[in-house]
Amino acid sequence: MTRLSILLLTFCIAVARSKPSERHEVRKFPEGFLFGTATASYQVEGAWNIDGYSAQWYEPESEEHEQAANDANDFMWAQYVHPIFSETGGYPQVMKERIASKSTQQGYPRSRLIDFTPEEIEFVKRSADAFGLNHYTTRMVYRNESVDTMFDSPSFFDDIGAVQYPLPEWQIGESQKVYTVPWGFYKLLTAIREKYGNPPIYITENGFATSPGLEDNHRVYYYREYLSAMLDAMEEGSDVRAYTAWSLLDNFEWKFGYTERFGLYEVDYNSPDRTRTPRKSAYVYKEILRTRSLDHHYEPDMSAPLTIDEFH
Repeated sequence: MTRLSILLLTFCIAVARSKPSERHEVRKFPEGFLFGTATASYQVEGAWNIDGYSAQWYEPESEEHEQAANDANDFMWAQYVHPIFSETGGYPQVMKERIASKSTQQGYPRSRLIDFTPEEIEFVKRSADAFGLNHYTTRMVYRNESVDTMFDSPSFFDDIGAVQYPLPEWQIGESQKVYTVPWGFYKLLTAIREKYGNPPIYITENGFATSPGLEDNHRVYYYREYLSAMLDAMEEGSDVRAYTAWSLLDNFEWKFGYTERFGLYEVDYNSPDRTRTPRKSAYVYKEILRTRSLDHHYEPDMSAPLTIDEFH
């Protein structure tokens, strides 16, 4: 093999392993894919024929802790999904087994988990037409002897019997609420496809928090990487039909109040008019919607007014 051939092969391998943002790749969204933004003064999850779930991904610290991560996923989000979308219905088996075992140890005459009756299983199965998914981040999981006395007993986290934590390198910017782990989004979408019959998925919330300011490059990075991870899952068959960015405007974020800002538009809470100003992410998100494509290298002109284009 010549030196030139070796160099070309090395380059091809590097390109194949690089992220989309490193390959100058423009990725297209499929025809008919829906986009939106959301904000709220208060939230109501789900609708009469679409179930909404807030699901993060739980990743094992190593192969040794794979069961602990599986248990965390089953307890943290699959307990709400399994009764509706699984073939068997009812709660995940691991929930029934762990809670029954814990209940025996704690002196209860029966399991603290009241299981579905056969009639209830059939009534609930396949009762949703689509899967509404809120997703933000990922946690690492491990289980060792320290968890035996770590949590109050009985309690939800004692039943899981695993420790969850983020890796420090996942933190970008100042947010203490959302860590950036796009591959976790891909793994979650893949798990839903493989375990629950590939239901139509509508991403009802996904977004990143920053401090006040219009140059929100960390949010732009988050959106691009998570949308790219979503496209990876879609290319492998996940039936994702819509994506909703959280949030259109800054708003009150639970215990974080106004310190963590999710808005594409910044809200000036010191102004009696609550002035709204588009951040860089608003320009980038508009371009994604306008072109129906994901270009990691698009840079907006923020001096131009952000307007609604005709027919968009």
